[in-house]
Amino acid sequence: RDEESPLETDVLIVDECSMLDISLTASLLRAVAAETALLFIGDADQLPSVGAGNVLRDMIASGVVPCYRLTQIFRQARESLIIRYAHEINRGELPAIDSPFKRPGVWQDSDCFFIDAEEASVRQLRFIGQVKRHFNSIDERERRAGAKPYEFDIADAAEYGRGAGLQVPEPFRHVSLDALSTADSAAAELLAVLKKVHPWSSLYYGLTASAVVRKLYTEWIPKYLGPACEIQVLTPMIRGSLGSAGLNRMIQQAVNPAGRGKAELISGERIYRAGDRVIHRRNNYELGVFNGDIGIIKEVDNENLTCVVSFFPDNREVEYHREDIAELDMAYAITVHKAQGSEFDVVILPVLTQHYRMLFRNLIYTGLTRARKLAVFVGARRALAMAVRNRDTSLRQTALLYLLQTRRPGNGKKGSSV
Repeated sequence: RDEESPLETDVLIVDECSMLDISLTASLLRAVAAETALLFIGDADQLPSVGAGNVLRDMIASGVVPCYRLTQIFRQARESLIIRYAHEINRGELPAIDSPFKRPGVWQDSDCFFIDAEEASVRQLRFIGQVKRHFNSIDERERRAGAKPYEFDIADAAEYGRGAGLQVPEPFRHVSLDALSTADSAAAELLAVLKKVHPWSSLYYGLTASAVVRKLYTEWIPKYLGPACEIQVLTPMIRGSLGSAGLNRMIQQAVNPAGRGKAELISGERIYRAGDRVIHRRNNYELGVFNGDIGIIKEVDNENLTCVVSFFPDNREVEYHREDIAELDMAYAITVHKAQGSEFDVVILPVLTQHYRMLFRNLIYTGLTRARKLAVFVGARRALAMAVRNRDTSLRQTALLYLLQTRRPGNGKKGSSV
């Protein structure tokens, strides 16, 4: 559709307009007839479009386009903590979110809580590996003779480590090498390495942040809300142990592992099986599926390299052939950007300082408001505080606001080319 063949309608309603970039908006407006009424709906406090421009915010800020604010909430209950915390975050205030490790009753009387958890950074993992390898190489005869060469005062640890060929970097001088060398789990290793641990941390229960996400997805949430509720992990990034790629592998292994006689389709690094939750990554008009559509794989035929996906919410089934499968991705965990415009029964939000480049207020606000029944933060409160303080400082250089204000009908200004 364009100026020559416009959309034939009296009223056109465009939803989720915070996602409109300038090019898509221009194409849309060219396809709208002059006599058609146009209604834009959206939340300017959510993430802006991936493409250029900040169309919705510019239209509202211009004062030229009539604007109405809807304040009554329908997605969640009026007394919802999801709504209260979302408003606080939007105002730049850090919400005081309860923890089930401090007060187990939050499972029954709250729709939003925070599980304090940590995940080892690349630097911490490297140091843990060095220490483990070092002490594994200590002469076995000394062990049998009763010598305990790694039991020494913390103050002497660095000096001893250098003498034995182990370099202890400054950030880890506080670590008890004895405790670290004998730690028998990822949580115990992290407890030994960290200087400070939150009093309600999942590490005291033997769980890292990724292990908490797995427990929430596979055990805790189904136990309290029932196995039929839709759970979506929303993460700031793709990479990292708590990025969407790593979380998808972990959750798939937990809920839909490989099995004898179970058909699989392999596409790059992804393995698809019947029962997997998947997302379509780009508009495909031939298949009738669009970027962000989520569904469940119902059938896999690894001989003909096809699969059938049932898409929400109407259970519409679409058959994918070999050339189309690359447009799918796992969707146990997706980025917050991919979730914009969608809603889910339960949202799990990993928030850690390893995501520091993406920790912005509008990202947390967008992720939190995707939840209908329950939202669970997993991670470090200092990371949430960092996000709440940070407005998205990547200023977008747009001309739309200027053009709307200077070229409005009747203002006597012609404006200038930009």
